[in-house]
Amino acid sequence: MKQYGLIKTIKIDDDEIKLCGNAMTFILYKSYFGRDLLNDIISFAKKNSSQATLEKLRELKIEKVDDIESLTPEQTKSVLETIEEYNFDSEFILNFLASLMATAIYPEKVDIAELIMSIPPYFVSDTKIINELLEFFSLFISQKKR
Repeated sequence: MKQYGLIKTIKIDDDEIKLCGNAMTFILYKSYFGRDLLNDIISFAKKNSSQATLEKLRELKIEKVDDIESLTPEQTKSVLETIEEYNFDSEFILNFLASLMATAIYPEKVDIAELIMSIPPYFVSDTKIINELLEFFSLFISQKKR
């Protein structure tokens, strides 16, 4: 069976993590944390972004996840680019990273706490890691060109 999604291995100094984002990520995120991944991405963007991002969300009339469907790829990219680099919800970042890591090793079942404990603490605010996560955010909220 063909595997879809985005696969990345992130290396910083001696630390390395493999991330995979695809449809299974949504299921694993929900099963581990009891919340919907798309809703959390939108909430993350709204609560932890700059005034410019909030204005962009208002301008594009994004109030809920379903509103994303009306965005063009350029508008989606524009929203993601306005997110400030260091004003993040660390719990969401850790949960999202752990879900991407769990997807990368699926179908192996892992304890989510062990995955989170294996994430180097500085990954939460490292610019390189955040930029990689933005690419995963874009994957999850963009639409396939038809």
